[in-house]
Amino acid sequence: MGLVYALQGAASPALDRIMLVFTQLGSEQAYVALLVVAFVAVDARRGRSLALTLLAGFYLNQLLKAAFSTQRPFQIDPTVARSEAALATAPGSGFPSGHAQGTATFWSLAAAYVRRSWFTLLAAAVVLLVSASRVYLGVHLPIDIVGGLAFGLAVAGLSLYLQRRGVKVGRTTTVVLGLLVPLALHLLVPTEDSGLLMGAFAAFAVGPELVRHDTSGPVLGRVLLAALALALVFGALVGSSALLPEEVKRSGIGSFLRYLVIGGIGTVLVPWLGRGLRLTPGAARPAAEVRASGGTAA
Repeated sequence: MGLVYALQGAASPALDRIMLVFTQLGSEQAYVALLVVAFVAVDARRGRSLALTLLAGFYLNQLLKAAFSTQRPFQIDPTVARSEAALATAPGSGFPSGHAQGTATFWSLAAAYVRRSWFTLLAAAVVLLVSASRVYLGVHLPIDIVGGLAFGLAVAGLSLYLQRRGVKVGRTTTVVLGLLVPLALHLLVPTEDSGLLMGAFAAFAVGPELVRHDTSGPVLGRVLLAALALALVFGALVGSSALLPEEVKRSGIGSFLRYLVIGGIGTVLVPWLGRGLRLTPGAARPAAEVRASGGTAA
């Protein structure tokens, strides 16, 4: 608790707002936007790998939280809770920090793909700012942050190792396993958000096998398609939240299918629209190239 008290020694309403902004960089909404843009507009193959790795890592994080079941700082000392908005970002137990783990996984893997010094510095800054905000806001102990960073880097490292091993899986096998394995994990080993995580994982595993997406086209076309994708995906998120009955959203199959469909909008519908609207290239690539980009393990 010493570091929590030390950081809060400089607390002020303005700093509270700044730290809330930093902490939102590790939120669900931020990752939805980042993954959509990465897959649709930057690099479909690597965007897919980023999504699969991040989603698998978050599922692991929730299993670890359930196993360790540790207290958060505001549960030990309620006076360190900076605001209700901060508490709203902290469901469940403390160790390991999901924000720290997610940022370490996403940004370290992205930095490994981009391989530019400026981007590596940006990635490191995001990880440090998000991690520091969690301690300042009184929602995580330093050990939670250290554990989250360690697990996050380990997940990213394992993903890179599997990709460099060149694991190849056929399209049919990828589609079948990409649907059945996440569904089985969600139903047999459920977590608080396993419907979201495993449904979206299945969408990224299966979607690119159904409709190939090419991000080698003109920048303007990719930007327009990314804007369309964000509108459709967030519209589906908000719309399904408002329209679906609670019993459907909370059911095992219902929650999985909801996020499978939302993920499918980004990985199937948007690429199809991109080709139909001529915002992305539509010509078929050689079979060997298609095989090389498909079925990549996370």
